[in-house]
Amino acid sequence: MIIQVRSLSEVGISKFSAWLDNPTTSAPKELLKDEMLTDVVEGEYLIDLSAKFSNSFELGEYLATQVFVGHEDRFSLLANHGMWAWISLAFVDSLMSKKRNSGVEKPLAKPHYLILSPRLAYRLVARTAWDLVNLHGMAAKVALGSPRSPWGDMAEQMTSRQEIYAHRSFWPVANALYAMPDGSVKKGVTTQRTRRDRLDPKSKSGLGGIRRLPFTFKQFERTYNLRQMASDEIATLLPAEYAKWRAGS
Repeated sequence: MIIQVRSLSEVGISKFSAWLDNPTTSAPKELLKDEMLTDVVEGEYLIDLSAKFSNSFELGEYLATQVFVGHEDRFSLLANHGMWAWISLAFVDSLMSKKRNSGVEKPLAKPHYLILSPRLAYRLVARTAWDLVNLHGMAAKVALGSPRSPWGDMAEQMTSRQEIYAHRSFWPVANALYAMPDGSVKKGVTTQRTRRDRLDPKSKSGLGGIRRLPFTFKQFERTYNLRQMASDEIATLLPAEYAKWRAGS
């Protein structure tokens, strides 16, 4: 069913929030068309409520290429908290965590559907997926392409740091290093290098992973204007610890 994008009122958001606290029944999608609890968003954006998505990248791509087409005021859309709550409810079935081999699906933590504080706004999946696809195109898939969860560790690592969130050179490099041809992420990419690993000269755990790449970029930006360089140029600058990822292992 194709309808205009709407925005949940404060009361509507409270009702959605209450369901997220205790999701023992079906999601309250009757709120989506309740004229007392929603308002039409200016711009006459149309959305297909029957659409389904296998990962967050597909949702972001749909919103960027079929819903908010040609919208130039990025910040006004980002600031419409009621609209993103409405979109989260509309596609909540595609925004559930999927427990491996159990078939059980359940909502993620509440900040992935509602903006509870500015500090956690990056975790609102639909909003961030749309924004990342707008900013980075296909390179956003490295963070959003997980088939098991709409918000995995890769998404958290790549969106929680403001210095790389909108960095147009960082994302193509990360995508080239860490993404598999099928859109999945290479094993070990998000491994954290512990203090024990740092004290062991033989340990390579965590080296060259996504937790390290932002710091490497920060070091290089003291010398190079990375934002004006092509991703393959930047890749040739990376130190030896990234060699295994460039090789595709």
